[in-house]
Amino acid sequence: MAVRLILIWLVLAAASGWAAWYWARAPRRALWVRIAVAAVLLGLFAASFLTYGANLEKNLGSVILYFLVWGSVFGLSAACAGTILGTLIALLIG
Repeated sequence: MAVRLILIWLVLAAASGWAAWYWARAPRRALWVRIAVAAVLLGLFAASFLTYGANLEKNLGSVILYFLVWGSVFGLSAACAGTILGTLIALLIG
């Protein structure tokens, strides 16, 4: 199961990286701002996942909320990582 999740994460990151590279028709300054925003969001997603998982209570609502947070962190962290890499590649090529 873990291998499937890793592969899904890599596919999501590659798709968002390709999209970021494809849409890199902005000025260089705007591309650096895109990278900075994605990096900050990636850090916030990781921090929220780690801090929320450490203080989890044992009731149904908190467990459901934990899986919602984990799902959003999973998908959005892949999008942020792909955006950072795709934009960096576009900056290096262009």
